[in-house]
Amino acid sequence: MKYFVFALLGIVIFGGVWLLSPAKQPTVVINGHAVEIEVARTPEEQARGLSGRESLAENAGMLFVYEQSITPSFWMKEMNFPLDIIWIGEDKKIVDITENMLPETYPQTFQPKALVQYVLEVNAGWAKNHNISIDDRAEFQVDL
Repeated sequence: MKYFVFALLGIVIFGGVWLLSPAKQPTVVINGHAVEIEVARTPEEQARGLSGRESLAENAGMLFVYEQSITPSFWMKEMNFPLDIIWIGEDKKIVDITENMLPETYPQTFQPKALVQYVLEVNAGWAKNHNISIDDRAEFQVDL
């Protein structure tokens, strides 16, 4: 009986620690610089994107995930702040960067110069401020 109580106590303590530990925020890391991300997987999430928001935290962004490599078009419909778009291929290498997309550019559309499977939207200036370049590799710390 004594061993049963100790085993039960261990399970309760371990379970409590597991339940109380914070969930790991999904991130994309490029050149050692982390961006905490929201992931847009569905067509509805991708169509909405960051539209209508007033701002984005300094090291935050949105990662668009496509099932296969495509050449998506992005626009600044209902955007309230400028963005950098980092276009990422299926091998997780950056294939293109569109910097400082202004809300006033709507309805103009923007596309990458090559096929991509991932698109990372961040605040305008983030790519330049962190020396992000074509051929840099992105590391995803998120379940895709």
